[in-house]
Amino acid sequence: MKEKASIVAFLLLVFSAGVVFAQSEMSVTVQQTQVRDRPSFLAKSLATVSYGDRLAVLGSQSGWVHVKVPKSGTDGWVSASALTEKKIVFEAGASNVDKNASSSEVALAGRGFNKEVEAQYKSANDLNYTWVDKMQTFGVPTKDLVAFMDAAGLKFGNGGDR
Repeated sequence: MKEKASIVAFLLLVFSAGVVFAQSEMSVTVQQTQVRDRPSFLAKSLATVSYGDRLAVLGSQSGWVHVKVPKSGTDGWVSASALTEKKIVFEAGASNVDKNASSSEVALAGRGFNKEVEAQYKSANDLNYTWVDKMQTFGVPTKDLVAFMDAAGLKFGNGGDR
């Protein structure tokens, strides 16, 4: 009986180890995003990953995914909104066409619009995107944002402490 229990315990251990070591992967769905040292938009950036890059998933927490970048071995956190489980394939006519990125997914990769999609919307709807284009050039350095939040007594929530 002890021998049977030992075998069952051994098999459970082997199965558990297999589950732990079976890593899933996710693809980056935005033009570029940062791999951060903590699950926070204000955390230090460790690496930059680009559209279509595959990342090994190590875990998740509050809207963030703990990943490992295969190319560099860097591990850190990426916002779950920048990732998909779907593998993004770039070659036209690839054998797994059903997994290729659609034209709308490619357009969304760079924050929703690319030049062609914007031009199409402008011509069809007589819209002016001048100020939208200008706003996209604005940026605030992270250190300035942190200083502002500290001065105002603000806390950064839903995604990790800063």
